[in-house]
Amino acid sequence: MGVGVSGVAAVTVLVSDLARSTRWYCDVLDLTFIREFTVDGSLWGVVLLDTDARFVFVLQDRATVPGVEDLHGTFPVVLAAPSRAFVDGMADRLRRMGLSPRGPVSDPDGTIVEVADPDGIFVRFRHVAADAAETFQGVSYGAEGITGTYDRPRLRLPPRAAP
Repeated sequence: MGVGVSGVAAVTVLVSDLARSTRWYCDVLDLTFIREFTVDGSLWGVVLLDTDARFVFVLQDRATVPGVEDLHGTFPVVLAAPSRAFVDGMADRLRRMGLSPRGPVSDPDGTIVEVADPDGIFVRFRHVAADAAETFQGVSYGAEGITGTYDRPRLRLPPRAAP
């Protein structure tokens, strides 16, 4: 179910050093630097194209967003992986590049590998298993990873708005 969206067109990541992060994302994800933006003469951000998947990464200078100090340890970017073999291959690629990926690790929905960008923001590659649940399932995490699952949401949602 959904409203008919066909995919994700862009992902925006806030970075502390545009040049360093542009180089990292271009190298790690084989992206093409296609555009940059300035506001009042100051460099604001860049656009990096994935020519195969036809979507873009927008890297925005974190200093242009008031009140944002640090996104270290967050997961704003989760990329779809076509297979478990792709996840394994990506883990190998990241290691060959001298990076330290976490994973591959499997959870109830599939398999992931993730790597921190220069600002400590995680880029996660996820292969969703064919038998992944489409109904609610809570997943508990601890220091060692997954510690259990549960079947009733803890989040209390307000009533649904009329369409």
